[in-house]
Amino acid sequence: MAEQHPKNGDHAGRSGGSKRTQAAAQTSAGPSETSSVNKTWSEASEANRGTAGVLARRKRQYLVAPRMLADLAASPSNAIHESLKRMEDVEVLRRLRPKGSKGPGATAQPGAQEIIVARMDDQRAEAMRQSAPPHVVIEEDARIETGLSKFPASLAAPRSSRMAPTPRQRREVQFQVLGERDQPLAGASVTVLGRNFGALAITDQAGAASVTILDAEADLDDVGAVYVQPAADHWECFMQRPVLDPAGPNVVRLRPLSPADTAKPAGEKGPAWGRESMGLDQLAAGLTGTGVRIGLIDSGCDNSHPLLRHVAKGVDLTGGSGAKDWTRDEIGQGTHCAGVIAGTGDAAIGVLGIAPGAEIHVFKLSPGGRFSDLIEALDQCIESEIDIVHIGVSANQVSELVARKIVEARLRGVACIATSGDEGGPVRFPGTVPGVLCVSAVGRVGAFPADTRHALTAVPELIGPSGIFATNFSGAGPQLGVCAPGVAVISSVPGGGLAARDGAAIASAHVVGFAALILGHHPLFKGVHASRGEQRVNALFELVLGSAVRPVLDLSRVGAGLPDFRKVAMLGASDVDAWIKTMQDLGVLAGAKQGVGEGFALAGIPPAHPVSAMALMRLHAAGLV
Repeated sequence: MAEQHPKNGDHAGRSGGSKRTQAAAQTSAGPSETSSVNKTWSEASEANRGTAGVLARRKRQYLVAPRMLADLAASPSNAIHESLKRMEDVEVLRRLRPKGSKGPGATAQPGAQEIIVARMDDQRAEAMRQSAPPHVVIEEDARIETGLSKFPASLAAPRSSRMAPTPRQRREVQFQVLGERDQPLAGASVTVLGRNFGALAITDQAGAASVTILDAEADLDDVGAVYVQPAADHWECFMQRPVLDPAGPNVVRLRPLSPADTAKPAGEKGPAWGRESMGLDQLAAGLTGTGVRIGLIDSGCDNSHPLLRHVAKGVDLTGGSGAKDWTRDEIGQGTHCAGVIAGTGDAAIGVLGIAPGAEIHVFKLSPGGRFSDLIEALDQCIESEIDIVHIGVSANQVSELVARKIVEARLRGVACIATSGDEGGPVRFPGTVPGVLCVSAVGRVGAFPADTRHALTAVPELIGPSGIFATNFSGAGPQLGVCAPGVAVISSVPGGGLAARDGAAIASAHVVGFAALILGHHPLFKGVHASRGEQRVNALFELVLGSAVRPVLDLSRVGAGLPDFRKVAMLGASDVDAWIKTMQDLGVLAGAKQGVGEGFALAGIPPAHPVSAMALMRLHAAGLV
């Protein structure tokens, strides 16, 4: 079918100058701009159709939106939308309209940030990119995912160069997984790794699992490792070069979760190593983060868990059919992170969230979420005036439109704290966006049994004097802000139990809880808690960064270091009051009477170049101001 062309009255045949120049010069929503975009993309459509083959090409989702340029007004979203609707090989799926904010600037340029989600094939998208004016963004609406730390390649036996045999044959290896007092453990995953194969099975109610190896020439001597991960309440087990019985069953006994410190009396639960390492194990009564709103952008949250029954607000943005789909966490990471941030633990359970008084808003984005869903989640965070956002999802692609929404959130007073990713390479997006506090994971020697996979996450040459080590799975790079506990962290998992998990998102959750305590209880924010803006985010992040102690010397692995609540500057009310008065008397602090978080600026420095709160505090502590 032929493409629909602009009507004659749309000035499609206007001459003079290139089509790109004409389109870029339009700054209003008038018909001339609409026709300019229409004509350019219609011609691209004809070229696209001319090279089409017999078979239909696979289509992907794309984001199309106006770009804000210094010398050009944004192309109206309606003009772009109308252009896309005219194209028969493009399906418009939805329009992401900004919901705005109750804060300053909420009504500025309404509609300018609208984003259109469309489906088209790759060749069509590339043709549109080539012909689009400079003020139009066209990018893939890529998948995002939760970061679960992966196996190092060296775990399996060395790979053989021989080809896999054909046809393949089945070989069954039987296992039985038992827990405390030899009780069978259901729902445990048993992974067998060999030269040319990797196979997994889940235990049934009797704790039995049959792992199928699809390799005709596979021998049990070829098995490099067996990894058993329980559903909950037990330590995992990782066995290298195991001796397996081909007749089976091969019995694996797992230890119940308990502190690795054997000096403690049997059954006594000590503070979680992560809380202890961040100076959070002996918080004063009342430091619970009450009044702080936290957005949890992750895989959902099982709020039927005893630690998380107070979590009552959420939304599933992955296309779920029910209003309660956000409570179904298939991956488990969101539930685990929610427990780290705000779990309401007690002495019997032995696990307590860092900021149990904070209000959690859940945004389920995994599995199945895309950049468009992340934009929607951030937009809802702005609308709901969320204070701190935990971004536990990441992608191996970058998005200009997601980055733009994160910047907008920061300007509206939303502090974004993101995982560095679990791929073991560079920091993953959106942890690379300027203004995001990116967090990597560290572990501690002795915080887990030696025969677990946790022990394989350490970078041997990056183990500090205190036993804290950098991990081989966290994203690394200059974008890192701080590090936090992310190895063998015990927290809530779907179904009501506890589990020890690894991941940079878990580290991010620690920093989110840490920041919530500062924002909720530091006197610096008491007078300006409702005064939202970038200045408040700057001050909060400076306090987090300023408290950090570097456990190892590699900045690319740990950033500024591990935050320590005991080192948060000016946490005492009297110290802050004196500091504020001194700054006011010297005329250094601008706008202090209206709110300290609104205007940290030195006299004579333009407001566009704010001086960090932490820098002023250090000058005051040194007696220089």
